[in-house]
Order: sequence, then C-alpha cells, then structure tokens
Amino acid sequence: MRASFNSVAKALIAAAIALICSLAACGDDFDPACAPWCAVVDECTEVGLSDCMNACMEESSQAQAISSECANAVRDQNVCLGQLTCAELQAWLDEVPPDTYPCKAADDGVDNACLR
Repeated sequence: MRASFNSVAKALIAAAIALICSLAACGDDFDPACAPWCAVVDECTEVGLSDCMNACMEESSQAQAISSECANAVRDQNVCLGQLTCAELQAWLDEVPPDTYPCKAADDGVDNACLR
C-alpha cells in the first residue's frame, strides 16, 4: 500500500510542477512531458525529481535548437517514458531485447528527427 501511495504522491507532485510551470513562465525550454517522465525516474532510480527536471528541460531546449521536429520527437519520447513501470524503465535503460524494449519507436523517432 505504501509504494502505491508514494507513486501517486510523486505523480501528483510532477503534475503540480507541470501545471505551475505552464501557468507561470518557467522558460521557453519547459516541456510539460518532463514531469511524468521525471516522476518515473524519481520513483525507479536514485535520480531525484529536481535533477531529472533540470536535465529534461535542458534536453528539450537542445532539441528545440536542432529543429521543431526534433523537439516534437523528444516530447513524444518523454510522453512514452512517463508511462513506464520501473521494470519497463529498466528494460528501456538496458535496451534488452533491442527490438522490443519500451519506447523503441519513440527512440527511433528521436534518432530520425535529431541525429540525421
């Protein structure tokens, strides 16, 4: 029960961060898809929510500097990552098996839009 409560609490905190930043100017590099993704990272790894949000916003800013297509692909990837369980996150981090790990299609979209 406690783990479920912690997951819900972290998701609510992430949603609150996204809402606050959408209402108050958090900067042009803010990506609301970062909040759910970072809630997963916070729950499933030793990286804290704040550190993840900073890194995610930086990545979003860099993607926007490349192109709007890249920024959209990164946002889509963050949306996918924000829906993962801890086990799925580990599979994504390990890329095992390489052709079927979670968010592979979103990763491919980032590769195609940002790296080519």
